[in-house]
Amino acid sequence: MTVTDDLSSRRFYHGTKADLKPADLIEPGHSPDFGEKDRLTTYVHLTSTLDAAAWEAELALGEGPGRIYIVEPTGPIMDDPNLTDNNYPGPAKSYRSSYALRVTGEVTDWQGHPLRFYHGTKADLKPGDLIKPGRSPNFGKQDRVTNYVYLTGTLNAAIWGAELALGEGPGRIYIVEPTGPIMDDPNLTNKKYPGNPTKSYRSREALRVTGEVTDWQGHSPEALKAMKDGLEQAKQLGIEPIDD
Repeated sequence: MTVTDDLSSRRFYHGTKADLKPADLIEPGHSPDFGEKDRLTTYVHLTSTLDAAAWEAELALGEGPGRIYIVEPTGPIMDDPNLTDNNYPGPAKSYRSSYALRVTGEVTDWQGHPLRFYHGTKADLKPGDLIKPGRSPNFGKQDRVTNYVYLTGTLNAAIWGAELALGEGPGRIYIVEPTGPIMDDPNLTNKKYPGNPTKSYRSREALRVTGEVTDWQGHSPEALKAMKDGLEQAKQLGIEPIDD
């Protein structure tokens, strides 16, 4: 196992659902995100790739949105044996440390949006395809066409989109990039929680498919039924999605 001491020229990331600020310390001794829960962690984990940090943020335990922080180790780091050697070929880019990580910043785009976006649907798409407004809606009255396309910065919200989308095929989650400006989705902003914790957005411009997430796990049948029941109740009450 390789131990790294010269960290001066490296940038590291840590994905989590914790709400942190610069100078906060991420320390060992917490309940783990994976495996048995009746123990405390002896290491903190970090990575030099944004993609790995994005997965870490999305899969972390907790109720809040996934967050990616720029961190600096306060002591030596070593290759993470769970993600190196035989498991993933190539140079190790995932590490762990028995020392705390110091938060130095958070990763967002220049507008404060996430760096990766998802779209849940039942459509069969491929990279390069465009998802455009002007289609039948998934929610509310069907005698209209949508003015926006919807996207999210969290995998969980995209899973709901895939599961609740109209259509006969299986739910699909695509990685997308907007081709124009995006804005907070007013249907999910400042509702149950202040702000936009689900990182849900909409755009009048098309979304370009760049990839697909295939190893996601859907919600339980009970949770899915409760969500569908809530949507049906809103429909009966005449509550329509905001799409103008």
